[in-house]
Order: sequence, then structure tokens, then C-alpha cells
Amino acid sequence: MKSFRLFWRAVKSTRHEMWVSLQVLIAATLLLSLMLYLVEHKAQPEIFHNYWDALLWSFMGYIGDPGEFAAYAPITFWGRVLKIACALVNIAIFAVPAGLVAGGFSDAIAEDKRNRELEEYQTRLLKAFRRRQDRHTKFRVVPRYVSPVDVQTMQQMDTKDIIDAVRNSDSFRLRNLASAIPTAHNPQDRLVIEVIPKEDATSYGCCIDRGSKVTIVAPTAANEVAIGNFAYYLALYGGFNYISKEREEENDLPRSYYLVDDNPTELEHRYLDDIRRMSRGGWVIFLIASDSVHDENIHFITAIQKKLNAGDSTVIDRETFDKLYSKVSGDMKETFDLKSECDTRYLPVGKKNVAMRIGAGKDCNAFTLRLDWGIAAFDDRNIAIAHALAREIASVITPEDAGIIDPSWKEVGVGY
Repeated sequence: MKSFRLFWRAVKSTRHEMWVSLQVLIAATLLLSLMLYLVEHKAQPEIFHNYWDALLWSFMGYIGDPGEFAAYAPITFWGRVLKIACALVNIAIFAVPAGLVAGGFSDAIAEDKRNRELEEYQTRLLKAFRRRQDRHTKFRVVPRYVSPVDVQTMQQMDTKDIIDAVRNSDSFRLRNLASAIPTAHNPQDRLVIEVIPKEDATSYGCCIDRGSKVTIVAPTAANEVAIGNFAYYLALYGGFNYISKEREEENDLPRSYYLVDDNPTELEHRYLDDIRRMSRGGWVIFLIASDSVHDENIHFITAIQKKLNAGDSTVIDRETFDKLYSKVSGDMKETFDLKSECDTRYLPVGKKNVAMRIGAGKDCNAFTLRLDWGIAAFDDRNIAIAHALAREIASVITPEDAGIIDPSWKEVGVGY
């Protein structure tokens, strides 16, 4: 059955070329038939009575003349020359498609072999993301990214195989680590590979419902390096729901779902519906990156643009938020020397902001947490920071989950 599938794939892959060649051969036959009629009509008017007789003679010659319509032959010099030309076209009618299909079949076999190689490379590439122990928390975690050079060293794969394996898989993506560094610092390009979560995968990315009152959303996981990894573990350690945007519309470039247009795509509709469903009147925290150019490392955004006339804040329960902000800013400063600020560095959210799309400030509490990109992408304390931040959020909003450490986090860890 596999050989038939490969043959059919060869036919499908060359159908355009075969159709073009067939058009050329038909046009050549029509032209040769007209010329044959013009040179043979006077010599044999009873045989080449009209153009259709000449055309029938040519086509019958292609299929072996089963009805003996073409038993007669041209008698003029130019008629015989045209007969030879028709014979050459007859050969081409069968030889050209056969050659195209043979070439396509060879390509299909080579492609099938390459696909099997890439599947093996993808399996080997996945091994590069085996859980490793974080030295600060002792939790076993999936690396936020790996370098192609590391993969070359560990898995004995060359650069082309690595790139092809990533491009032909929905489990990995390539990122430029320089995008996490301010341009003023003249960052050097550095290619890294990220792995995409498979747990509770959706058409747009990942959606994990843990029945929590808190939902962590990573709307930029597909285009901001390491943010998805940080958000995933933040949600895990707090026992929170988790939604991330990991995949793109067909033939689309990586983009954020932090802003959603007035006419959402099908994927955006599903993404928004899942956030609304999980919010349950509780709390939604959008985690995105912030440029490492400010004095503060953690930024809270709750303000709404005044021109929208939609209230002052995306938060309904301001008392709880103020308590949360005070705890986070105090503990992050004391433990990790990370500074926090609220609504001073970034503009208020606008109409297209995802928080506004889900009814933040009316139907649920929501705020944006912008994390210094250096923390997610470069700080080796990233897992410890994610765990501490999860514990602080839980202690205020879901105190029953605060401080819980699952033994499996240290024994086997949690992967994607």
C-alpha cells in the first residue's frame, strides 16, 4: 500500500507539469493536422477531405488506429515529413508523462526517506529537552530553550538536520535570543530552540483547566522567547489555570494575542472563549515581557484608557489587588532584589487589549504582569522566581494552595 501511496503522490506532485505538457502536445497535433491537410488535400482529396479527416488521422495514429482509420499514408514529400513529426509527437505523448511520473516517484521516495529521517531527528531533538534539576529549587524542569550547538554536541546532528527537524514539526520553534536584549546594547544574534507544550494542546496553543480562581495567560508565548516557559511553571506551581498562544494561523508569522482586532479570527475566538470560560468571575493574569530598560523589573498594568469610558481599572476587587501588589513587590525585592511598579511605566490598556475583550473590570478581575525579559530569558533564578511569584499570588487569592510543593516536582519533574 505504501508504494501505491508514493505513486499517487508522484502523480499529484507532477499533475501541473503533465497538464502543461499535454496542452503543448495537443496544440502541436492541431497545428500538424492543419498543415497535413493543406499539403495532402490536393494530392488525396478523397482521403484528406477536410481538416477533421487530417485531425482524425493524427489522433488515430497515437492510439494504434484500432478502427483502421489511418491505414492510408501521406504521399507528398511534406506530408511524409509531417507524418514523421506526428510520430515524434506520438512518442512524446507517452514519454513525457512517463518521465514526469518517474521523476516524481523518485522525488516521493526521497521525500519519504527524508521524512523518516526527520522523525528520527525530532525524537533525538526532544531528548535535548529532558528535565533538568534547577539548582535553586531542586525542581526538575524542562529547559526554557536549547542552543543548536548543544544539540549538535549531544545528539550528533548537523545544522541543516536541526533546522529541517524544527521546521517540519509542531513541537519546536526557532527563536533569536537577541530579541530579548535591548537594541541599545547591540545584541549579537543567537539562534535557540524552544519546545512547545503538548499537554492539553489546542489549535492556538495550550489550555489547562485546573479549576482555579486564577488563570495565567501567555498571549506572547509564540513570539517572545522563554516567556511561555516561565508562564507555564508559574501556573503549575500556583495550581492555576493556564492558557498560552503557541501556534499561528496558516502561513502567518509569529504574533501576539495580547491585542485582538475587532473581527477576531477563528483561533482568536477560541482563545477568547477559553479565557472567558476559565475566568469564572475570578482573576486573569496576562504575562508578557518587558524591555530591560527600566529601573523596575516587574510591571503591573490595571489602568484603562479614559476615552473608552469603561471605568478606571481592569480590576474589580481593588482591595485584594492592592494586597497582592504590596506582597509581591515586597517579597520580590527582599528575596531577589527585583523592583516592582504599577501603572507608571506603561500606557493604560485600550479597546483591542485582550483584557478588555474578555470584560475585565466588569465580568472578572484582570491585570497585565510585564516581566523583565532578562528574568525569563537569562536569569538562572527564573524557576525560583516563578515559584515564589506563584506562592505569593496564591497566598492572597487562593490561600488554600499557597506553599504546596508536590513531591513529584523534585522526583520526576514536570515536562511539557
